[in-house]
Amino acid sequence: MMERDSLSGSLGAFLTGVAVTSGPWLLTTLVLVLVRISAARSGTLAVQEVEQVITVVYATVIVLSAPIDIVLSRYAADRVYEKRRDQIAAPLRTTVSVCLVGFLVIGGAAMLLAGFPRELAIPGAVLASIVAAQWLLLSAAGGLSSPGIIVRAFAAGAPLSIAGAYLLSRWEVFGATGYLYGYGLGQLLTLALLLHGTMRALPEEEDEDARVGSAFREYWMLAAAAFCFHAGLWIDKVILYVTGVAGAPIYAACAAVAWLTVIPAAAFLFVTIETTFHRRFRAYYAALHAGASLRELERLVSELRAEVEETLRGTSAVQAGVTLIAVMSAPAIVGALSLHADHSITLAWLLVGAGLQVVAVSTTLLLYYFDFRREAFATAATQLVANGLLTFAVGTDSRALGLGYTAACALTCIVSLVLLRRRMEGLLGRTFQSQPFASEDGALELGHV
Repeated sequence: MMERDSLSGSLGAFLTGVAVTSGPWLLTTLVLVLVRISAARSGTLAVQEVEQVITVVYATVIVLSAPIDIVLSRYAADRVYEKRRDQIAAPLRTTVSVCLVGFLVIGGAAMLLAGFPRELAIPGAVLASIVAAQWLLLSAAGGLSSPGIIVRAFAAGAPLSIAGAYLLSRWEVFGATGYLYGYGLGQLLTLALLLHGTMRALPEEEDEDARVGSAFREYWMLAAAAFCFHAGLWIDKVILYVTGVAGAPIYAACAAVAWLTVIPAAAFLFVTIETTFHRRFRAYYAALHAGASLRELERLVSELRAEVEETLRGTSAVQAGVTLIAVMSAPAIVGALSLHADHSITLAWLLVGAGLQVVAVSTTLLLYYFDFRREAFATAATQLVANGLLTFAVGTDSRALGLGYTAACALTCIVSLVLLRRRMEGLLGRTFQSQPFASEDGALELGHV
């Protein structure tokens, strides 16, 4: 799309970036905002409970399924790189089946622990099963480098979710639970389209003996990092709910709105990573395989470092502009959500925190890209521990809701940037340290340099 060098091509690329990076939780946020507005207008406790059900479902599914999603994504990407796409379909079907059944049970347990009534717990458990399989397929489609699958699935499912949630909630037979049933219908359609599109993207001939188990053993640190990262996104909400803070539901609603502000930066990062950065990355490693001279490799490493810095600066600049506008608009946003004016301070803290976190996320993704697994895990663990401790320390005060999250994101941002900078400084040396010195190819390659 970018190579068309036209406004329509650039716009299409950025919209694709929005769909791929932000589609699932953008849809969820829109529904949560819709539920919040309806709850304020109707004043019914049932509608507020629906909002809490959706929040619990996504918190449970995203955190617990994250290790599975990232390993399957890496497994699929590896098979594509090896030109063994026939080994993807069988493990994918097995993993999707396990997630459908497993997260139905996990979702039911989460509903039971949260104390929701049966009329909400049943559709909540079913929604957890659907969402878990959906996010798994999102990872597989990403590994197949098929963003069109994701775009088409959400283009069809998103309108149905929003319209269904709105319309079914108006019927007396469903009442407030109609939000869950309507939203679930759209999610089910998205899941079906993702499954159909992903399977069509795979070859008809498949290796039935292929297994994904070895990938979990190889990429266990990536799985741990994914768990810590997503748990770090939700730990503050869990702490506020568990400690009985009165403003916990309001905090969750404000956090959902704050996350919307990272969409432009996430789309910019996606397009940059897949175009200019990817070309620099491939040029360096292609030169290694071709036996380039040391001077040439040093030049390519310097250009790659510069591209990393440019990518982070560009992402930060986009996010800073959006955050500034959003913070200035916080009172108006709070008013539109029918919240008390005092909540504009909470929203402002969360907006700043989300802005800092998108920089940390960008840095973490670059660490993933270079396969710096320990540093990625350290960054994710910092987010989890810092967000939990700081939220518990200062975030339970209703006047400081969001401050702990923002401080944790600032700390994580600093840690991620320091780790990435340190690793990039010695990239060339570490690249050769990882070569098989004892092998003939490794010796010839080092001898040529």
